[in-house]
Amino acid sequence: MLSPNAEQIETAVDGLKSVTTFIRESQQKELTSAMGADTLEKMGSTYPLTHDFRLGYELGLQTARIVIAQSVALRLKDVNPEEVL
Repeated sequence: MLSPNAEQIETAVDGLKSVTTFIRESQQKELTSAMGADTLEKMGSTYPLTHDFRLGYELGLQTARIVIAQSVALRLKDVNPEEVL
């Protein structure tokens, strides 16, 4: 498992503004579909989804995109980071 470093998280925060509205809305729709009250309770959160939970989800996805984009191993395998996530 990879843990992102602070620079990758900061890059993700900066990159959030370039994510299109369509993608952000699609991500939120997927999150809402996946997270019922039981799942959120297991995670220590509450239903309905809070604003902070939604922001954390978006930041997590964007951070994952940055980690993938910076992965030398994936680049060597000809993985296009723009086609992942």
